[in-house]
Amino acid sequence: GDPGTTPNNPVIGNMELKIVFYDLIYGLLRIVGNPGWDENQYVMKCIMMTCSMAGDDPQRFANAIWKKLCMALDRASKKSRKNPQYNHYLFESIAILIRSVCTKNVAHATSCENIFGPRLKEVLENDYEGQFIPYVYQLLALILEFSPEGGRMSDTCTAAFPQLLKLNRWEFSRNIPSLTRLLIAYLRKGIIQTLNHQSKSLD
Repeated sequence: GDPGTTPNNPVIGNMELKIVFYDLIYGLLRIVGNPGWDENQYVMKCIMMTCSMAGDDPQRFANAIWKKLCMALDRASKKSRKNPQYNHYLFESIAILIRSVCTKNVAHATSCENIFGPRLKEVLENDYEGQFIPYVYQLLALILEFSPEGGRMSDTCTAAFPQLLKLNRWEFSRNIPSLTRLLIAYLRKGIIQTLNHQSKSLD
């Protein structure tokens, strides 16, 4: 085959993508916000791949990208009929953006949690079919992993911990990898000490 099209030697490389990243990502985000193109999985996959290949560029435009992805998440979580592929690319795009921003500065983990925490909590409460649960726990684990050591655990993360102890969460094999990752992140960040401190505060 043509060596220019192999995965190791793409036609459009990172340097070329950086030149057009702003125009490309904003064009894609405008499509995401267009009701006529609602939940187009190919557009969302393109957003995911663009953010993945762009290195540090996504964090420069994080606020604008977050806003559109949050709107997409709000719409997707309220739909009775789910689009699994679209949702997969949506959550992966959010994960890539969180990783890009927090790798540059771990202090942004708090901002990520403030933006996505309430939405993820709402998704967990309303996802009766359980399709979003693995993705939500994966994102919570990612945010926790970037949180500063020894810092105060937020109310959102603390409130989500009891959900991990419910047996029905562990009944489906698709949930286990993200649940395990999140449980490890909680233990490393001192969830036991946090809960003990809260318990003493209530005494």
